[in-house]
Amino acid sequence: MIHLHLANASVVQGAQIPVEIVSDVGKAYAQVQLEIFDAGVRNPTSKLGFGAPSVHPGPHRLAVSINTVHLPFGLYEIGLVRLHGALNPASPPQIDFVPGRDFGRQVFEVTPAGQVVRSQAELLEHIMIQESELENQFLAPVDVRAKKDLPAEEYCVFVFIESLLVGTRIRFDRFEILPTGGGLDGQDSLHFVNEFLRTRTAIPIQFQYEDALRTQTRQSHPVCVAHFPLIVASNPEEAKKYCLERTDTLLLAMSLSRDAGGTTFDTVVFNRKTNEAFRYTVTRSYVGNLLTGQLAGENPESIEAYLSGLANSPFLQFLAGLYKEARRESSIDFQYVRFWQILEILAESRNYDPKAPLVDYSGDVIMDGEKPRLTKSGASIVFNLLRESGIGNTESSWKFANTWFAFRTAAAHHGSISRFAELDREDVRTWGRIGFEEIQREAHDKYLWNLKEDTKLLLMRELVSAKVGQQ
Repeated sequence: MIHLHLANASVVQGAQIPVEIVSDVGKAYAQVQLEIFDAGVRNPTSKLGFGAPSVHPGPHRLAVSINTVHLPFGLYEIGLVRLHGALNPASPPQIDFVPGRDFGRQVFEVTPAGQVVRSQAELLEHIMIQESELENQFLAPVDVRAKKDLPAEEYCVFVFIESLLVGTRIRFDRFEILPTGGGLDGQDSLHFVNEFLRTRTAIPIQFQYEDALRTQTRQSHPVCVAHFPLIVASNPEEAKKYCLERTDTLLLAMSLSRDAGGTTFDTVVFNRKTNEAFRYTVTRSYVGNLLTGQLAGENPESIEAYLSGLANSPFLQFLAGLYKEARRESSIDFQYVRFWQILEILAESRNYDPKAPLVDYSGDVIMDGEKPRLTKSGASIVFNLLRESGIGNTESSWKFANTWFAFRTAAAHHGSISRFAELDREDVRTWGRIGFEEIQREAHDKYLWNLKEDTKLLLMRELVSAKVGQQ
């Protein structure tokens, strides 16, 4: 415990605020550090941090001054006092003190000249009123019912996120993200390794799950939690769906701010009235061929050919990596963008003459009204790539190439293939409308299926050609 005293609670910008710190450990440390946070806001953050020599005007007393010259007008609070630079080797390297736990809240305001001066008690009361209003806003219900005349149940929801390190509690509009200080361990994977060694090999080794490995694994797989305090829904599945969608959007934002891509792995929905809890595990289902054996792609000769083609071609390694990531995508919109990117890169690598007429599978020039259509950009070069590779025919490849381009452009520029109507070019909008209506009518996305299959076939042929070229 320490005690703090601010000489002034209201000051004009640029004034110094003397702070006296009473601590029985002060003389053991050479430096004192203060962090100043804004107050009465949804997410208080550090606005000023500074350190100073530990000055001792008296027994157990430290003195430091807050320079407000760089603080905008507003309300502030001392959010951290740190003593460091231990003079005694037996002392901890540093000691942190935080308000509420180690000392009473110390607040002040920076004001323009001539404004009414308020006492610390008045400021604290004002800040606490603001914090209470913010808390009420945070706890306000979010009604996610599809129809408002459906039965209403109140839920509290927790969405668990892996591979995202968060050290600060952050609140948003009626939900928040919470740090946990922990992570997922690797005991299950180690158990699998040991079981394989024991049952499938003659190697007499069983690895132990030691504390060092547990700590290392948890640090490599940090976990944070998205918390939704009050969701009104007609059933727990509806509440879960809304919270997962909101969390996925949050993760897109966090991938930019934290430079890390977290994924959800568990959701707990708690009924606030009945005290029932529902747990939903977010399984990452296997995406690939469910058959096994040579007919399902486990052909040693083919795989060896692909390995050889990849071995000395960074270009093909890059494209194969894009294909791998596209297959892992759960979003149809992202898949259209990724698969199209591969086709476009392959087509551009052919260096087609943009002034050359585009021809069909019979060698006849394709007309655009009264003018020959040229082999340049977009759907034209991808169609030409398919034609040269002998994939499909004139009618199907032309339709697929133009629809893929429309879907990719709608997803890349407007966020979804369903937003084709917002595309600038009328011909591209038309292809998007035709394709989307067919998908809706047939309840099967043949366009995405053919995009994936044609991309794979082209890559396999490129890899085989690369192997032949090495021989």
